Amino acid sequence: MLMKTPSALLRLRSETRVRVTLAPVRPAPAKKLPRHRREAIVDLVAALMRWAEPTAFAIEGPARAAIRARLCEAGWKWGRADAAADDAVQAALARVGAERPTWKQGQPEWTQEAVLPIEREHCVRCRKPIPEGSSKFCGSICRMAAKVDRNRRQDKDERYAKEKIYRAAWAEKQHPRACKICGTEFKPKHVREWCCSRACGADARRLARRGVRVVCEGL
Repeated sequence: MLMKTPSALLRLRSETRVRVTLAPVRPAPAKKLPRHRREAIVDLVAALMRWAEPTAFAIEGPARAAIRARLCEAGWKWGRADAAADDAVQAALARVGAERPTWKQGQPEWTQEAVLPIEREHCVRCRKPIPEGSSKFCGSICRMAAKVDRNRRQDKDERYAKEKIYRAAWAEKQHPRACKICGTEFKPKHVREWCCSRACGADARRLARRGVRVVCEGL
């Protein structure tokens, strides 16, 4: 009776093994926004960035998150939605001419090249003398109060930017409506908008005060 040694088993397995060549895995093509929709989003974000304080980068994160959330709600995968949102935000930054500062320029104590930091003598919040060892505030109370104020301002700006982008994304998907005053077709910016302009809106309010009811198409 013949016995199979370990070396014979290895040789037998190598001879009977079938080589399988796997086809290269091609990454899925990047999903892009339609050109007209991308331009509308870029225009809106650029308009918000021109009014952002202190710089256009203040709403870079909120704008990217808002666009990504809307795309995910529309059925996009998170990665593709994030890539499309980043592309739109970067295009808006380029349109307003924003230049990203260096790490050194982004530090709180930076003023300009070859200039020493400002040495303060009074608290930036309550104007009391600054004790030795502190640079901006007189104590922990003013430091925490300033932090709360800063976070409140940032949250307010972020909520405003997200709300504007949400409304623009909603309006982009709406069908045209007929103005209840002049009949001109327009795309509404929110659910209860039934007039194409401020003039028609003023006429509608004037008629409402007189008790005249205007019936809108589609109601």
